[in-house]
Amino acid sequence: MTAERSLGLKTAAAAPRGSANTKRAWQALALVAMCVMATAAAAANPPLVVSGAWVRALGGAAPAAGYFTLSNTSGKVRVLDGASSPDCSALTMHQSRTIDGVSSMIGVARRAVPPHEQIIFAPGGYHLMCMSPSKAVRPGHWIPIALRFADGERLRVRFAVRPLGR
Repeated sequence: MTAERSLGLKTAAAAPRGSANTKRAWQALALVAMCVMATAAAAANPPLVVSGAWVRALGGAAPAAGYFTLSNTSGKVRVLDGASSPDCSALTMHQSRTIDGVSSMIGVARRAVPPHEQIIFAPGGYHLMCMSPSKAVRPGHWIPIALRFADGERLRVRFAVRPLGR
């Protein structure tokens, strides 16, 4: 009698190929692998992506303006409803526009981002207005800005600070 049989162990040769337990084990392993891959894919492809984030510094106590592109890669509408930064006493959304030759700026409470589309915050259009910027808001530095969404999610982004004219 072999040591394996005396201990009640089955050797690989003794276990029937294709047994129900073996199939269940492979199915469980495949399920775990799919979960790991799905988690990795979600991390690699976040539903909200910010690109080209920068702030135009005017210097001193003058307000600074923030610009970026926000892409929604999810299948549902996402609503941007605010922003904050420790380097701004207040950070609000605005839209610049010209109607009949008259330029104006209005506050914007929220901005929807349709599924699989993007919105652009750029000079002459939508932008973030940083009131009473801190001394960190100067060219060559970076400031943190948290974008807030209606569902409670916050997206933290680093914005490069550029001088006027760049």
